[in-house]
Amino acid sequence: MTSFREVYDKVLENDAQLLGISGDHLWAHKAYADALAGLPFPLLADWGMRVVRLYGVYNPDRDTPTRSAFVIDREGIIRFKNTAFNARDPGHYAEILEQIAELP
Repeated sequence: MTSFREVYDKVLENDAQLLGISGDHLWAHKAYADALAGLPFPLLADWGMRVVRLYGVYNPDRDTPTRSAFVIDREGIIRFKNTAFNARDPGHYAEILEQIAELP
């Protein structure tokens, strides 16, 4: 998620929002953000894994979400998803920014 901090301004330039979500507790999110001197976007806690199950990115073998990225339009329609998101691959961030720029 730290690399999303690096492209956050480009997300805002496209009149979009960025949300992070994980299966960690709120206190873990706060500690994570504090360790990084803050994040410009909110981190959502999905401790019960309900949201990740709805989006089909729950890994039952590890009891964790699968690292994924979604682009959802203003109507709530998923326009793009990458369920094998690699936070170390700059191409994945570029792909998301392209998809955001193409939103109606």
